[in-house]
Amino acid sequence: MQFFYAIFDTQFKLFIPAGVIVVTGKLKLKDMKKLFATISMTVISLVIFAQADYSLYTRDIRSYTDYYTDDQVIGLYENQYALPRNTLLQLFDGFGLDWGNVSLGLELSNYLGIPVGDILGIYREYPEGNGWGVMAQRYGIKPGSPEFHRMKAMMGKRNRNWKNIYDDYGRTQNPGVARRNRLPINVGLIGISPMSPKEMERINKQIEKRNKEIGKQEKKMNKEWAKEDKKIRKQNDKARKGMNKGMKNNGR
Repeated sequence: MQFFYAIFDTQFKLFIPAGVIVVTGKLKLKDMKKLFATISMTVISLVIFAQADYSLYTRDIRSYTDYYTDDQVIGLYENQYALPRNTLLQLFDGFGLDWGNVSLGLELSNYLGIPVGDILGIYREYPEGNGWGVMAQRYGIKPGSPEFHRMKAMMGKRNRNWKNIYDDYGRTQNPGVARRNRLPINVGLIGISPMSPKEMERINKQIEKRNKEIGKQEKKMNKEWAKEDKKIRKQNDKARKGMNKGMKNNGR
């Protein structure tokens, strides 16, 4: 965040990108420093909180996909965003193999009416996730502004929609449930060049490897669950036998 200011004698004006703040009067240098520090902290706090909102969305969406293979998630995204598999794979690769980032990129592309390819370019400049706030500000969404709060409300609504979709999918295993509140992405908002066959082969190998790892985790969890279930059943049977034996003794 940059500050631009001009000092005329003991009066000054402070300009910040979100608007203009004009402060006039007789101020000492010490007071001016305090004012700058206060404004700086306020702006920094707004940026940090705004970034947390983007991170919350991507974290939640990513957590919904934890127990599903990439192929299953692709099936849901195909139904929700009406995009072909190859495009989704390309975005998945570009956004750091993170389905939360893919979803946010598509949601913001639709909300702001800008190509997801442009969003992907900014994300790559800031791969640690800070690019979301930078991207929003480039397109006029300032932290704390009414526009930002409207976008935040949109992300909250879409987050809940995805949670409901994954809850239903867990029960039905039907990818068609992702057509609820569908958000077809206009092909004109993609803005990325098709991948070469070699690049597609590389990504498919990554997907295959990830799917195998998820499959192993699922088998391990099922095995642990079966073991725990067997233990609980054994304890229940033992307790039941003890109760029956006590009832027989009391009957005598």
